[in-house]
Amino acid sequence: MREKEFKLEINGKDYSVTINKFTAQDAEVTVNGNTYNIDIKDLGIEQVSDIKPQYAQSVISSPVSTSENKPKLHRPKSLTNPSAITAPLPGLIQKIFVKVGDEVKSGQNILIMEAMKMENEIQSKSDGIIKEIKYKEGESVEEGEVLVTLE
Repeated sequence: MREKEFKLEINGKDYSVTINKFTAQDAEVTVNGNTYNIDIKDLGIEQVSDIKPQYAQSVISSPVSTSENKPKLHRPKSLTNPSAITAPLPGLIQKIFVKVGDEVKSGQNILIMEAMKMENEIQSKSDGIIKEIKYKEGESVEEGEVLVTLE
């Protein structure tokens, strides 16, 4: 995680807070120049092990082969178009580092998107030339949407 800096006002007093490190168990923050190590007791979310699966009761009378009851296969757009760079999560495009016509290398940062309050660096999966940029800075995207295509 990159450092996150916040300016807070609590009861009329200004605070400069930087989150240096944050995990599910602990965090390191700097408040007005003083660094603190914090143990996290409860993030306010259920643990995965506490969530019980809900099973639907169903009765199968006889197998029927129709196109209606065949499972629909999910094919990510990056598999159907290998030159596409897709959004890993729904989020907001914060910064675009390239423009159409730029040559990029595999692993090069293409853009930064914020998803779930975290900045995610989206990188090129292969060498190529930027053919199309589908979104602008500040726009929202859904998971799996094509962000950039390469030639």
